[in-house]
Amino acid sequence: MMNQIFRESNYRLTYKTLIMKQMILITLLISVLSGVTLNAQLKVTAGDIVSKENVSIKLLKTIFENSYYEILETTSTYIKIKDDYNIYIDLDKDNRYLTYSVKWSINSNFSQTDKLQLLNKISKEVLLVTPYYSDSESNLVIKATIWIEGGSTVKNIILSEKIFVKALKLILEKDTDRIIKTAVSSIS
Repeated sequence: MMNQIFRESNYRLTYKTLIMKQMILITLLISVLSGVTLNAQLKVTAGDIVSKENVSIKLLKTIFENSYYEILETTSTYIKIKDDYNIYIDLDKDNRYLTYSVKWSINSNFSQTDKLQLLNKISKEVLLVTPYYSDSESNLVIKATIWIEGGSTVKNIILSEKIFVKALKLILEKDTDRIIKTAVSSIS
């Protein structure tokens, strides 16, 4: 009898512990999804509006830090974050839009025609991005723009970056000949 009581009480304790852990996990998940942060520097939530009037590199850095991105670099005009690829997020001089971009090198073993065909394929089949090719540097830059003039939510900024990463993955899938070689560390 005593053994059964001990097992039942131990089971209740384990069950209560499990429930408490789940409640804590749910609370943390809700906090992350809603953008609530314990960062005392700048408090930003998912529904906050980012606009021409309040956007800054510091705010963008906080938004991405609060969304658990690794910030690789910060300058006065852009931040560089780590996702599946190193993504540059540029703020234009008039604070009207953000530009997400990556820079990849191109395999020099392919002809100019092959490279331009890939560029056309990206332009036609991946509508969310704009590809730019530099023959002199043998680089491909992929960009996407999100307008913040008039206002955009923090959640929209993060989701736009996620969509940009999906577009990059699609580009690499479309590159069946493997013309795109590697990621380059900086954008000029």
